[in-house]
Amino acid sequence: MQIFSKKNISNYSKTLLSILVIIVIWSGIGYFKIVNALFIPKIDDTFISAKHLLYDKTTYISLGFTVYRAIAGLLIAIAFGVPAGLIFGRINWIYKYFELPIEFFRAIPSSALFPLFILFFGIGNASKIGVVFYACSLIMLVNSYYGALPNQEKLDRINMLRSFGASNLQIFTFAICRDALPGISAGIRVCLSLSFVLVVVTEMFLSANEGIGKMIYDYYLQYRIPEMYATIIILGITGFVTNRIYILLEKKFLPWSKNV
Repeated sequence: MQIFSKKNISNYSKTLLSILVIIVIWSGIGYFKIVNALFIPKIDDTFISAKHLLYDKTTYISLGFTVYRAIAGLLIAIAFGVPAGLIFGRINWIYKYFELPIEFFRAIPSSALFPLFILFFGIGNASKIGVVFYACSLIMLVNSYYGALPNQEKLDRINMLRSFGASNLQIFTFAICRDALPGISAGIRVCLSLSFVLVVVTEMFLSANEGIGKMIYDYYLQYRIPEMYATIIILGITGFVTNRIYILLEKKFLPWSKNV
């Protein structure tokens, strides 16, 4: 893959143009005082605040806690949701017994269960990781389930493997799991963003001692709006970089995405 191909250069140009448009609009809002600085601070004040935050080790400690909680909750959700979904997809009658509770809990927002997570796990990392696990595990389970559901093409492939003497484990590994990978990967992409959203919200409202969410909320309470915006930008960049890393890993290790 050529980094400086015409297609990549075109994509980079569009990205830079969109960033430039945002900077110009934000600068115009501050320069012409269209919006009170209490709501949207001047862009230069925000960048100065971001510079100070990047030189402060507390920022990296807080960011580390946020990333740790998000990734830990996501990994536990994958470890639970993917095997369960694959089993349900392979043995569909089992899913019918659990369909009602699964759909019931999917309809309950994680934020509505904050008091329960505090009650059971306290205000430490466990409650914040638990919120991420609750929301993401159901998404991973459903995505894995639909990815593993049989169709005629899958059944033909399974029958062919059986004719060559493949064991049930080999069929499960090389046919069912492989066919479910696109759905599983799509679920991970969704949960990757969702996990950061949930962790930041829990850090704001579940009495966290550290974390990007706590920083944002503290700056809001102190009316330090430029610092609040700067922290939000740092969080957005972290989420963007995390997503791009996953896309690169997907293209490297997952076969259907190599030509995307």
